[in-house]
Amino acid sequence: MRIFSSFLVAIVAATFLFTSCIKTDANKSKVLATVHGKSLHLSEVEEIFPKNISPEDSLQMLVGYVDRWIRKQLLLNQAERNLTETQKDVSKQLDDYRSSLLVFKYEQEFIRQKLDTVIPYEDIEAFYSENTSNFILNEGIVKALFIKIRMDDPYYEKIKELYKSTKEEDIQTLDNMAYQVAIKYDYFNDQWIPFSRIIRELPDPINNPEQFLLRNRNIDMNDGTHSYLVSLRDVLGKGQQSPLSYEAQNIRSIILNKRKQRLIQNLETNLYNDARNHKNFETYLD
Repeated sequence: MRIFSSFLVAIVAATFLFTSCIKTDANKSKVLATVHGKSLHLSEVEEIFPKNISPEDSLQMLVGYVDRWIRKQLLLNQAERNLTETQKDVSKQLDDYRSSLLVFKYEQEFIRQKLDTVIPYEDIEAFYSENTSNFILNEGIVKALFIKIRMDDPYYEKIKELYKSTKEEDIQTLDNMAYQVAIKYDYFNDQWIPFSRIIRELPDPINNPEQFLLRNRNIDMNDGTHSYLVSLRDVLGKGQQSPLSYEAQNIRSIILNKRKQRLIQNLETNLYNDARNHKNFETYLD
């Protein structure tokens, strides 16, 4: 009954707040719910509402918030009654968490201010050359042309005739035509992409992608209404050396992470050495 009454209070409070648009000291002290002597006040929840929210949505949001607060308080009360005093002493954990959080925030701000994010392509090439054994494909990748077109389109047969061609004039004709009439036309900027990305676009599954890539360079599927045409212009299979162009962004992230680690290590070392030189700490290990 107490929870039900609290919800009535919440509904009344929400309705009053968002229909009257009046905020007085009395309103701010209004109690929305109580659980085992603990109270939730209107002033504690006013900031949860986005600007320009409708009264109906605000009411729904408030009722949901009050419900979650009640559930949390009930669990907290249960924990307080059933845990031992030793188990309830979380001061050390809170202190450790606060310390870790402050250090983390400071490190992130330090990195934001000091990190050099410019990475010459020569550095990416050098990292790739020094770590080629780490760049082995765990799935097949392709350079591909993908077309999805309605089978009743007047240009369908012509596009189907051209999509396999590697002749420059045919490619140009296909490019002009497919951009105009295809539902989807993508050559992925002539970049390597995972073959799985192509598979997700197809109406039928390819159960053994690695074997498929060994035997096929073209795909022609349909779902009865649309045709899915794929020309695999270049293929690298699982277990082969991954090309630099495919790994460049990954390498850039690795280099940046290494720079971040060095920044933090240097920060810790410099702070330690400075504190030692100025006798800001003492050890008693002897």
